[in-house]
Amino acid sequence: MTSADAAMDAAETAGPCTLRSPTAGWYLLTVSRLAARGTGRVGTGDLAERLDTSPASVTEMVGRLAEDAVLEYEKYAGVELTPRGAAIAESLAWRQCVVTSFFDRVLAYDIDDYTAYRIGYTIPEAGVHRLQERIDDPRVDACRRIGEGSDGCLVEAHAEG
Repeated sequence: MTSADAAMDAAETAGPCTLRSPTAGWYLLTVSRLAARGTGRVGTGDLAERLDTSPASVTEMVGRLAEDAVLEYEKYAGVELTPRGAAIAESLAWRQCVVTSFFDRVLAYDIDDYTAYRIGYTIPEAGVHRLQERIDDPRVDACRRIGEGSDGCLVEAHAEG
């Protein structure tokens, strides 16, 4: 089993329903995407800027996510996803990708990232799979894997797995 397969298995047992709120998931997804571009650790200032929210709000949510063991937070050093947090972020990215691809390919509608995320977060996993079945050609540009060294499409990877 590859590390990507292990992450997908972990995501299924630690899916988005284990999070405090959709906002918590959006934080994890954002941390994951920012971490993939750099050293792995993300400064709370960078996170606040990307989320367009106050640093105090970010610090508060990061503290909660650290309590939930999905982030590791070190004051002045930033945050890093735990393995469980990374698995949840991967699951959320897959859900967002499926919704984005479905709206684009089936409905010919360009949905914004946050709306696609909220829809993917809200519908049950079986519903996401049903949407995935109806996608002939995933939007690869919209659904890159967010893990280290991974560049495959989440929709295709999940369908193969």
